[in-house]
Amino acid sequence: MLWFLFVLVVTFLGPLGLNLPCVRSMPHRILVDTDVDTDDIIALLYLLKLKKSEFDLVGITLSANAWTNAGHGVNQVYDLLQMMGRDDIAVGVGGEGGILDDGTILPDVGGYLPIIDQFFFYLSVSNIQLVMGMTTAGGCRYRHTVPKGRKGLLDMDSNYGFRKYFLPQGNRRYTPLEQPMAQKVIADKVSEGPISIFLMGSHTNLALFIMSNPHLKHNIQHIYVMGGSVRCQNPNGFCGNLFTDFTSNPYAEFNIFADPFAAYQVFHSGIPMTLVPLDATNTIPTSKKFFETLEKNQKTYEAQYIYKSLKIIRDTWSPEVFYTVIL
Repeated sequence: MLWFLFVLVVTFLGPLGLNLPCVRSMPHRILVDTDVDTDDIIALLYLLKLKKSEFDLVGITLSANAWTNAGHGVNQVYDLLQMMGRDDIAVGVGGEGGILDDGTILPDVGGYLPIIDQFFFYLSVSNIQLVMGMTTAGGCRYRHTVPKGRKGLLDMDSNYGFRKYFLPQGNRRYTPLEQPMAQKVIADKVSEGPISIFLMGSHTNLALFIMSNPHLKHNIQHIYVMGGSVRCQNPNGFCGNLFTDFTSNPYAEFNIFADPFAAYQVFHSGIPMTLVPLDATNTIPTSKKFFETLEKNQKTYEAQYIYKSLKIIRDTWSPEVFYTVIL
């Protein structure tokens, strides 16, 4: 009887198996939101080196309310993607829109201002009048404390003057009024299917998206946040990393402090999240041994770019400071 059942199964069900489709595992789709600091550039290059069939970076959006000026940041990302042969990746940045007084979030809302300031800064098209209200602490934002020259925006915008010297200049360029909006890039990529989002700067772009598109939250499988300070101790003796004034606020971490309301929206979104705070990153300094090993392994353009970028930082500061700092 058992033999008969075996023959029956093989005879009738066996051929059916020949027509069954082969189900392939889908790659993990990833969108990165970044302020294009040096550490973010290294992270982007790492993601771009992974097998696209396993980890597919499909979009990059820029948070331009902290370290980066929008145009320079977009061009730097475009040139990196050109070097890595990934001009297919969409790049978005916040526009000049805002949040109206009735709570309406305009589709081209920008990453230039923290969310709380968006409520009080918008252009009324009907009477061509610029309307401003009481902004956060009278308009005093941490962005204002970031130096404009060396050790500030100039260094980040040019990667210490090294970007145009090394990177190939791609065909894609930042064009005002034509640059894809961060909100559109996020909406397009999230709408296409399950995705993970990496936050490496302030949370403004993602928070605005969540507030505007709660019906799409289910497609965001996971949010990975580089930010915050829980119970850490920096080598400098402070818990935070607001380098412009450790003494007045020794606890705050830059990415969260740049837009606290946005961080609140993301943390309370109900989307699964992994937080990588200073507690973790402070355990991985750029040691002398690591730097010397990197110096001896310059076989790829990306390795050369990372090494030369770090070398400029080391020479700009000092070796003693560089080998103890957390990038």
